Amino acid sequence: MPSLPVQKLVDLPLFDPDFRADLKAGIHSMPASKWLGLEVQGFSPEGRSRIELPIRVELSFDGRILQGGIVGVLADYAGVSAATCTLAEGWAASTIGFEVHNVAPAKGERLIAIGQASHVGKSHAVSRAEVYAVQGGLVTLVCIATTTCRPFEVKRA
Repeated sequence: MPSLPVQKLVDLPLFDPDFRADLKAGIHSMPASKWLGLEVQGFSPEGRSRIELPIRVELSFDGRILQGGIVGVLADYAGVSAATCTLAEGWAASTIGFEVHNVAPAKGERLIAIGQASHVGKSHAVSRAEVYAVQGGLVTLVCIATTTCRPFEVKRA
């Protein structure tokens, strides 16, 4: 079986860290995001996201490799936030499904997830997410996922 391609960290896209500051703040305020240690790196108006997760022993199943469900959660955040960043102000989205394919062990210093909105409509949005493991400036693809979410208008009290 051929090995998975390894890229340089500088090859992964960067997005505007100030675009959709409200969405970034919302993700950072979630208790689950705080516990995981998620760090939103940026979004783009075209529906792309970049979110990082430090690899910690308590998130692994053996002290080295991140448990697959945690990788899936990161992919979900990246995919849904990519779709959400295309919505009008005052709108958000919630996950209604995601499918995860772990293709390599998630080990290294941290994970970086890149989300890309594929379809954003009134009733649902579908995105793709790729998760990469970072080790010493090199990245390896460890997960490919699709996410589906439901856009909704946020009701303010």
